[in-house]
Amino acid sequence: MTPAWKLAHRFSSEIWSLFVLKCYDVVWFAQWFGTILYVALWSNRVGRVRYLWAHALTLVTTGTILAAALSSVGPVFYDHFAEETRFHGLKAAMDGIEHSYLVRGYSDYLFTLYETGRSGFGGGISAMPSVHVALAVLNALFLSSLNRWSGAAGWAFAALIFYGSIYTGWHYAVDGYLAAAVALTMWWLTGRMIVPPLCPTRTDGAFDRTRSS
Repeated sequence: MTPAWKLAHRFSSEIWSLFVLKCYDVVWFAQWFGTILYVALWSNRVGRVRYLWAHALTLVTTGTILAAALSSVGPVFYDHFAEETRFHGLKAAMDGIEHSYLVRGYSDYLFTLYETGRSGFGGGISAMPSVHVALAVLNALFLSSLNRWSGAAGWAFAALIFYGSIYTGWHYAVDGYLAAAVALTMWWLTGRMIVPPLCPTRTDGAFDRTRSS
């Protein structure tokens, strides 16, 4: 079976790599904080409470609980820890891309913190599961609850982030699968546990878009 990273790199160019890396490194943060800001100012109290709870549960579950329980390193660090050449091809592919310094610089920073035992801003190495994918999927679910077009854009972006997590070597494909499963679960749970008490006239778990604070 062809490794996921090889499939991701079958189509690669300097322009494409820059697009993927910037989406993964910059646009993802903009969407994350932008969505939180939008929801914080949203007049729909039911939708606001649901999203914020889903966001908190997803972030804590993927970024803390599962990250500690399933501690692992992604392909970008594999040779440092496993002392094997399993992902040597991925490293060579990334080294051949001019814009991969965006990955190499940060991975070197994280590994230096690990080797020296120091803490630092954004420090910590944990691949399983992918917080990037989890929050992108959660935002896609939220955007889908608004309208079809924003939902389509949200899912396209989530797919790009999943692809980017493999393309860059930060994650294995399974990291994204688990992250997506967590986001889907938390969105479903908040729909069942939060929405009905606030909107007792609805029985299908959906929130009432007409209700405002």
